[in-house]
Amino acid sequence: MSAVWEVLLYLVLFVVAFAFVRRRPAVALGTGLAAWIVCYLVTVEFDVRVVALAPALALLSFLAGRHAADPRPTAIALTVAEIAGVVVSLTERGGSDTALAVTSGVGVLGVVPWAFGRFRRRFAELREVGWEHAALLERSVDNARGAERARLAGEMHDLVGHELARAALLVGALELEPTLTAQQREAAKTARASVTAAAERLADVMQVLRADEDEPVATIEEVVARSGLDVDLVNNRGTAIDGIIARTVHRVTAEALTNVIKHAPGAKVTVTLTANLELRITNGPAPRAQAVGSGKGLVGLAERVALVGGWFEAAPSDDGGFEVRAKLPERPRARTTPTHVRRERTEEELRKSARRTVLITSVVCAGIAIGVPGYMVFDAVTSVLTPQQFERAEIGQHEEALDLPLRTRVDNPLGVTAPPGTECRYYSTHANPFDGDRHDLHQLCFRDDRLVSKQWLARRSG
Repeated sequence: MSAVWEVLLYLVLFVVAFAFVRRRPAVALGTGLAAWIVCYLVTVEFDVRVVALAPALALLSFLAGRHAADPRPTAIALTVAEIAGVVVSLTERGGSDTALAVTSGVGVLGVVPWAFGRFRRRFAELREVGWEHAALLERSVDNARGAERARLAGEMHDLVGHELARAALLVGALELEPTLTAQQREAAKTARASVTAAAERLADVMQVLRADEDEPVATIEEVVARSGLDVDLVNNRGTAIDGIIARTVHRVTAEALTNVIKHAPGAKVTVTLTANLELRITNGPAPRAQAVGSGKGLVGLAERVALVGGWFEAAPSDDGGFEVRAKLPERPRARTTPTHVRRERTEEELRKSARRTVLITSVVCAGIAIGVPGYMVFDAVTSVLTPQQFERAEIGQHEEALDLPLRTRVDNPLGVTAPPGTECRYYSTHANPFDGDRHDLHQLCFRDDRLVSKQWLARRSG
């Protein structure tokens, strides 16, 4: 029955870990690692429970790397799990053999999937930035189209509209000329009506061309008021702002205030707009727990500000709060970074992330492939007590009189009993750690530094 409850406990722990991995990836990863390590250390063998939990731990590690905005907490969880597993193995559960198994398991089931999760997150972030860049380029095209339409509307109003109005006045004056015949006066009336109709059609066309330009843009005061926050607003800009720049101010302010609501609810907020269009939104430390964000909003703001030729930065402040700053030009300027350059940079970042993932995976796999057999050979060769030496050891001999190796094979192997009040040591029976007798041990037990018991432990594998 205890085994059933143990299985149910592991199942509950992993279900809880999967439920919280998106919001608290470090906590979820630590829970999964702790459950797997404890499950292994209980029996110190890869039984069905340990093997069954292995895929779940690998998937949990991948999701933790995928959802962690900051990789440091999850990396710390992996490091703590490695250290704790090694310490418990060396001090309580079987010694260096168990420590090596725990290290290998955490590396394969924790570190490697976590590295692939980090690569997947980086790829998704760069893809999202790419789509955001494409959307910004579309908005740039729309802005350029709107500006050109407004320019055409202005020229038509200034040139064509003026000439039509002048023509209508001249034809109207001609219509009143007393020397004209009735037929000529009727023709002048028809001409004046046609010119007037043309002017009205021109007015309709200009209204269509200026439709985007006439859309109202919320002022910074309106944006602050809509946020519902207690904000100290300082607006030193006294003159009108270009439409595209005004929309950028609107977007940056709204997004920054939204982030305050999500990540620092209840914090003191200050919004400042200088006369030279430097926008600053600052908030103090959050009095309540903060939410975990993806960071995509700030990336989008940086792209939008850069699109009009400004600069953008967002970083924690010295008092534990957060500050968003943007310097905008008086008029939109073209981007200084061509698309092909951005593409090259993005591809280079992806290559770096892929190389980092491959490096971590290669190091872990190489460490296991070289370290495990190497340790087995070292452990067996340096702790061999030959059958001849074992036979020459006599009960009652002092420890210093015995011909013993410099080191023991393992400390306190599980499932092996020792005479009460004695200190037992274990040695390899031969130097080959890969044959069927590799688990056999020589047991020598001492009391007051004298041999009181010796035994050949036949511990066949399989």
